[in-house]
Amino acid sequence: MKGWLILIFLLTGFICFFPEAVKADSATVQVNNLHVRSGPGLSDSILGKVQKNETYTVEGQKGDWVKINWKNRTGWVANWLVALKRSETVVSKVDYLRVRSKGSVSGKVQGYLMENEAVTKLDQKGDWVKIDRAKLSGWVHSDYLTTYSSGSAVQEKKSLGKVKVATTVLNVRAKGTTNSSILRQLRQGESYDYLQEKSGWYEIKLNGSKTGWVAGWLVTTGESTPASPTGNSKVTLEYNATNIRSGPFTSYKILGRGHKGQQYNVISKEGQWYKISYKNKAAYIAGWIVKEGGSAAVAPVSSSGSLKGRTIIVDAGHGGFDPGAIGRSGSYEKTLTLQTAQRLKANLENNGAKVVMTRSNDSYVSLGARTSISNYSKGDAFISLHYNSISPSIKANGISTYFYSSNTRALASQVQSSAARATGQRDRGIKRESFHVLRYSNKPALLIELGFISDVNEEKVVKTSSYQNKVSQGITEGLIQYFN
Repeated sequence: MKGWLILIFLLTGFICFFPEAVKADSATVQVNNLHVRSGPGLSDSILGKVQKNETYTVEGQKGDWVKINWKNRTGWVANWLVALKRSETVVSKVDYLRVRSKGSVSGKVQGYLMENEAVTKLDQKGDWVKIDRAKLSGWVHSDYLTTYSSGSAVQEKKSLGKVKVATTVLNVRAKGTTNSSILRQLRQGESYDYLQEKSGWYEIKLNGSKTGWVAGWLVTTGESTPASPTGNSKVTLEYNATNIRSGPFTSYKILGRGHKGQQYNVISKEGQWYKISYKNKAAYIAGWIVKEGGSAAVAPVSSSGSLKGRTIIVDAGHGGFDPGAIGRSGSYEKTLTLQTAQRLKANLENNGAKVVMTRSNDSYVSLGARTSISNYSKGDAFISLHYNSISPSIKANGISTYFYSSNTRALASQVQSSAARATGQRDRGIKRESFHVLRYSNKPALLIELGFISDVNEEKVVKTSSYQNKVSQGITEGLIQYFN
């Protein structure tokens, strides 16, 4: 009996000695010819081998085994034969923190970080920290960095404009859905600041720090005024296969489809939707895919082809605690990329494509997760949207497109020229870069810089819905020309 008690004690000691699995983002192989197995055990089949010093993204852990992303699939390796590392996030304390090519003041300046911008820490040597983000990697001095915490990069949301209640009574809800709880009710004509727009809903600022959500089709924004209900106003379709719906939201039934250049009489405008006369009945068209008036020049989307049968992954850069670049007037890159991504999604779908979004709200998505979403989807192309920034002392503007794989050069050239042509902005050309989302993509992948928000004039332009519509149309046209 005494012997059994000793054995139990020893086993308990071993259990306590081995800590529970540590959450990690990457695993670096410590030996040569390490087996990758189909499951977390020595009895599971061997899928292949990995070599010493190779690093892989960690997908999960179970007991003494680590699940890694390997050759565009997953496999398991013994955790006692790899070094696990959790990515640390650091935040810039200052605006225009220089990012250098090496950990020294003699290193070439490759870009800048803005105050409160959160980036991934890759390494540290002395006082210098190696960082990485979607479009920039290099070394910064540790004196100007702070470790990220839940409150370190949090800033009060800024108003993006005002919404005005366009119905007799408007429900304010806890979430942007019609089945969420009602917080309070607003009256027609009341105006409120809105903080973000998501899927046809506006988050508005209430008393103090409280916020709520209102339906976008029951308010008007500062960007637009209700259209005349006389029927004399017209809208012109800018795309082929434009959905005409029974109500002012994308969840309403599709009554039919119009084509580029067709015109319809406007009955009224409800939020961002036009109520039109269609086959002697009332119907609705999204306001961001039409042009007001009957004779304006239409968008450059081609009628000679479509994207039917194609799947495009649209990646809105940054998000959540990572604001990206901050413009001269305080605009966040993460907000502009999401707005543009939503417009691009509508353009692509109106031309027959299926669209997968890496994020559809203001949430943080890691670079590894973005590439995983892309790689595990049956997509035809990956498009990452960004807005550029540089020191205010440097004059820079225009659109540029980046690619990594040489077989993606033609796609980059087509999309770049089309986007520049559609917007009339400076064409900065295409360039090969080893950005994470490009380097680890298993399909044609582009990262597009849609303009410089560090330039006071260009920032004003790119913030407008008109510009974002045009650049989305240009990207769509480039994809249509490439795939047809």
